[in-house]
Amino acid sequence: MNTMNEFVKPTLVLAVICLVITVLLSVCHEITQPIILEGERKAAEEARTQVLTEADAFEQIEGEFPEGVQEVYAAANGSGYTVTVTSKGYASDPLKVMIGLKADGTIERIKMLANNETPGLGSKVSNEDFTSQFEGMDESMNGFQAIGGATLSSNAMKRAMETAFQVYEIVKGA
Repeated sequence: MNTMNEFVKPTLVLAVICLVITVLLSVCHEITQPIILEGERKAAEEARTQVLTEADAFEQIEGEFPEGVQEVYAAANGSGYTVTVTSKGYASDPLKVMIGLKADGTIERIKMLANNETPGLGSKVSNEDFTSQFEGMDESMNGFQAIGGATLSSNAMKRAMETAFQVYEIVKGA
C-alpha cells in the first residue's frame, strides 16, 4: 500500500494534469490561429502597399523562383511587383525583405520584415539611411554603399535585391 501512495498516485495525478494542460493549449491554439493568420495577412498587404504605392490590388504569382524567394505579387493595375526574399547575413536567422519593383524594373521602396543581425552594427541595414539608397536602383545596382563593419549584412541586402531583379526578369513577360 505504501508503494501505491508514494509512486502510483503522484504519477497519475501528474499525468492527468499534463493531459488537461495539453488539451487546453490545443484548444487555445485552435482559437487563436485564425486570428494570427489574419493579422499576418493584413500586415503583409499593408507592406505591399507601402513598397509599391501605385498598386490598387495585388495578385499572387506562383512559379519556379530562385532560392530565398518567399512570395511574389503583381499589381493588378500593372504598376509593378512585390517580391519577398530571405537572405543570409551574419546572424543565423536570415534577413527578410519585401522589395517593390516598378513596371520599368527599378526599385520603388523596400521594407525590412525581419532583421536579427547584430544590434548596433548589422542591424543598421534596417535604417532608412541604408534602405533609401536602393530606391530608384535598377539591376546594375550602381551606387550601392555597404555599411562599414557590417559587410555580411550589407551583402545579404544586396543579394536580396539581386534576387528580386532575377524574379522581375522571370515574371515581367508573364
